[in-house]
Amino acid sequence: MCTRLKESRKIVGAMIQHITYNEFLPKLLGKFTMKKYGLELSAQGFSNSYDPDADITVPAAFGAAAFRFGHSLLPDAMERWSAGHKFLGSRRFSEMFQQPYDLHKPGWLDQYLLGMVNQASQAMDDAVTSQVTNHLFQEPANDYGKDLASINIQRAREHGIPSYSAWRQYCKLPAIKTWSSMLTDISNATVKAYYDLYTTPEDVDLWSAGVSERSIDDSIVGPTFGCIIAKTFSDLKKGDRFWYENPGLPNSFTLEQLTEIKKVKLSRVLCDNSDNIVTIQPFAMELPSQQKNNRVACKGHILPQMDLWAWKEYTGCCTKKKVPNLNNLNPQIHKVQINEWNKEDDNLHKLIQAIAVNISSSKPTNA
Repeated sequence: MCTRLKESRKIVGAMIQHITYNEFLPKLLGKFTMKKYGLELSAQGFSNSYDPDADITVPAAFGAAAFRFGHSLLPDAMERWSAGHKFLGSRRFSEMFQQPYDLHKPGWLDQYLLGMVNQASQAMDDAVTSQVTNHLFQEPANDYGKDLASINIQRAREHGIPSYSAWRQYCKLPAIKTWSSMLTDISNATVKAYYDLYTTPEDVDLWSAGVSERSIDDSIVGPTFGCIIAKTFSDLKKGDRFWYENPGLPNSFTLEQLTEIKKVKLSRVLCDNSDNIVTIQPFAMELPSQQKNNRVACKGHILPQMDLWAWKEYTGCCTKKKVPNLNNLNPQIHKVQINEWNKEDDNLHKLIQAIAVNISSSKPTNA
């Protein structure tokens, strides 16, 4: 595989890792849990957290229960918003399952993206929208569909997932031996419902109780799901030889490259990959706020862009050569400069030539 494609995939993977651990997990788990499980990222430079002996096995409870926390957060409908952040309309989830036709309409993908950064989620609790408990994958000719909550519970049982009480013991949380002991983290109404359904508190299913737990501190999830999710992501960070912050390995980024990757925000990714998003809040996973998350222009300097010239030492498919810096390229004589450049890699030469033509009318500036 050509090095250019490999490096592109490597950069995209690093961006996903950075956004996940820098924006998503802090919002989901809160500062205390992030620090407790060593999930915080270095503000700059490399990290020495890699452990080649770490067990990166993802527990079945993570995939079959804990990381399905988001089903509790689903709203009844997906909203569409304009580039000026005005509500345009919405469509119920039951009308969208396996029917992505709205996204084929010009401009509607951006409208749904803007809807997602402006629409609030539901609270984390035992209530799940009827759009997925009564109408999941509903066929147009039918009145009802499947029940996602029931599927989650049954899936965990089929996977042999231990009970809620057993996972609390694994997480070194207070054991659930009596119904009253469950009241510490779960509401009285929910515990009463469990009392009517289960023989003992030790039988309560993990997913149901996990989404019912009260959130802790500044997190979204409760202590049990927080433990399972944090432990899993901690193991994946420490045991991944290809973790983007790792130094001194053949696959490691240079310090300059790592610095650029750590500039990345989800808001910048949305700006760069959309057609009509003009302004957006810096923290895309939080609602806009004039106090701490006010919308800014995509074309401004508040949302930093990753400078790919940090990768200027280019190892091509055949030879190693240095790509000329187009920021220093004189538009009036770009053809002469390109023609004088080493032409051993004809494909790369053509790529640079095409880029140079695009700047003949205006010289690019640093982001």
